[in-house]
Amino acid sequence: MSDLGERRAVNSDYAVSLLEQLKFFYEQKLLTDVVLLVEEAEFPCHKMVLATCSSYFRAMFMSGLSESKQTHVHLRNVDPTTLQVIITYAYTGNLAINDSTVEPLYETACFLQVEDVLLQCRDYLVKKINAENCVRMLSIGDLFSCSELKQSAKRMVEHKFPTVYRQQAFLQLSHELLVDVLSSDNLNVEKEETVREAAMLWLEYNMEARSQHLSSVLSQIRIDALSEVTQRAWFQGLPPNDKSVVVQGLYKSMPKFFKPRLGMTKEEMLIFMEAMWVAEGIHLMAQVSYRAVCYSPQAEKLYRLSDPPGDLQKVGTLVSPDNDVFIAGGQLTLKNSVGKAGKLQTVYRSVDSFYWLDAQQNAWVAKTPMLCARIRPSLVWCEGYIYAIGGDNVGGELNKRTVERYDCEKDEWSMTSPLPCAWNWSTAVVAHDCIYVMTHDLMYCYFPRADTWVEMAMRRTSRCFASAAAFGDLIFYIGGLHVVSNTGVRLPTSTIDGSSVTVEIYDVNKNEWRLAANIPAKRYSDPCVRAVVLLNALCIFMRETHMNERAKYAIYQYDAETDRWFLRQPVSERSLWDMGKDFRCAVGKLYPSCLEESPWKPPTYLFAPDGAEEFEVDGEMVPLPHV
Repeated sequence: MSDLGERRAVNSDYAVSLLEQLKFFYEQKLLTDVVLLVEEAEFPCHKMVLATCSSYFRAMFMSGLSESKQTHVHLRNVDPTTLQVIITYAYTGNLAINDSTVEPLYETACFLQVEDVLLQCRDYLVKKINAENCVRMLSIGDLFSCSELKQSAKRMVEHKFPTVYRQQAFLQLSHELLVDVLSSDNLNVEKEETVREAAMLWLEYNMEARSQHLSSVLSQIRIDALSEVTQRAWFQGLPPNDKSVVVQGLYKSMPKFFKPRLGMTKEEMLIFMEAMWVAEGIHLMAQVSYRAVCYSPQAEKLYRLSDPPGDLQKVGTLVSPDNDVFIAGGQLTLKNSVGKAGKLQTVYRSVDSFYWLDAQQNAWVAKTPMLCARIRPSLVWCEGYIYAIGGDNVGGELNKRTVERYDCEKDEWSMTSPLPCAWNWSTAVVAHDCIYVMTHDLMYCYFPRADTWVEMAMRRTSRCFASAAAFGDLIFYIGGLHVVSNTGVRLPTSTIDGSSVTVEIYDVNKNEWRLAANIPAKRYSDPCVRAVVLLNALCIFMRETHMNERAKYAIYQYDAETDRWFLRQPVSERSLWDMGKDFRCAVGKLYPSCLEESPWKPPTYLFAPDGAEEFEVDGEMVPLPHV
């Protein structure tokens, strides 16, 4: 016979039945013993149910004081509609949250001390933080002492500072929160003048009331980081009637130091998703994993990004104009099994996931998933929205044609007009606020305001697996595999064109394609050619060796005046090792101080047999780089 104190598993069927009965009693107003009065509305309830979910009501009904015997309870400063949502949650466990209800719901849950509702609202608000609402979320987190919401909102304010400091919500920040933001080392500003302008706008918004804070606000500006011109004109920008000896004395006594803000340390980097990481040798697939890394051409350093959640592979990648990094879709490993031939077989599942990279934390933040599961969708940014286009192996022709749009402010996806055709291996770019999708010899243009696809001029060559980039009025379509129409055979571009890479250029204004100078690569292995805009120039990042040789990479740049490509920068083997052929490439500005230098080093098949700490490069023995 078991002990009386032994804990047994809850009978879930009975629990559900009990909850349904309580809901029925509430709806029929049976056995209710308290009435909540809010404005003109009455809510007959059961004290035990209210006390179960609310610390506020538990204290009221169990205190033993006169309040515990009340049959009618008046609630002040509570919205009836919001209270109804909380009561429904108490009787059903279901909480209806949306953008219009979450903030009053959070406030009421704080007042009534409904912990579960508070946590759900907090998680919802944290997930919904964006450039438009982050200042308001900062104030809400501070008002209700919610540290997680406050810190998440503050990071977004810091990240989006060049745009948010002009918002009305910023000008209405409390003095304490303003100083906390202006004093931060993590502001994403390239010039200290931006911080000075933000401080002056806040002061001038209500100068009469805020003049008392002049000293504490201006002291957050890092004087040495201002240009000499700005420093000389400092007093001309002061609010009226404050060009006084007191203010001049304040300026002279302000500490002169220059610790760069985080935004002043940004470096433009090549971001690689699914770079192959070899643990012991490239011939044992069990020892190969895929990582997210970024490479700084200026510093010739490789940094490690946080790996995509759940070991995601084959994702779509995008860097927005504000340097926000997103990944979408992809596939997850379901299981590994041994097939009939004794070979390892992996089963994958395509997913609809969508993540944003918090660059300060070097961590991926989950956003609202896409409407469709997609493998390697094309992601583009157009007129303030993110578009996810097509994708490989997403289940039938209709799914491959689907296109959806993400609203960053609302954190939601919606479907748009589908592609005219179902394509594999397509690539997409944006030029003149329109989206161009290309594959084989076809190209279609999407006009967002009309939600319409239009067929554009055909290319002279039919190629797939090519890479594309838009630069000014031109779209570059580079590399890939030629498709020979009469046989259907696909051949590498190097086979067709000797030892160079085919380039075609589309003129957006003329709706014309033309052949451009080929890239004079000595040898390369398709499809390891990635077109990018790097440091305000059209470039390609490419592998110059065949897949069975030690990897060598280089960056080539296009000179439009002479129609030629030149080697801009070879990539040091000490910095970048074999990444395989399936990596995705994008360009964005990241913070080196928020990243860790990658411990990537050459795989052991390059090591000397005796374990010596050097290996051969171009016939010379060189030491291993320090890790």
